[in-house]
Amino acid sequence: MAAQVLSGSGNVTYTNTTGQNVRIVINYVNILTGAGNGTMSFQGVTVSLIAGTSYGKTLALRDNFGGGTGASATQTMAAQTGGESVRTAVPLEIAVATGETFSITHTDSTRIDGYNCIIIPEAG
Repeated sequence: MAAQVLSGSGNVTYTNTTGQNVRIVINYVNILTGAGNGTMSFQGVTVSLIAGTSYGKTLALRDNFGGGTGASATQTMAAQTGGESVRTAVPLEIAVATGETFSITHTDSTRIDGYNCIIIPEAG
């Protein structure tokens, strides 16, 4: 089976029916401010996705707060543009066994502004 791309906005759920383990790479997910945090769930684990934050494998970040010229950098964690001042650890590459489910959800699905994930079966 070839790799599969999940891309869009709103809640997303993927159930692994490939008959083999899959690797999921989170290239991008953005949770808008307001209405609380989102969640990412996999293999019995639930991780909080903080409102006002973008997560992704490699994010280019431009920080223009404070009225200055801003600074830019390439980040491999999260880019927080508002919301809570809370540290979070979010895995950006995970493995999911056959029959297990991966999801990115929010009680208000419109708060998930966008996501892009690639699902890669272990056999390639």
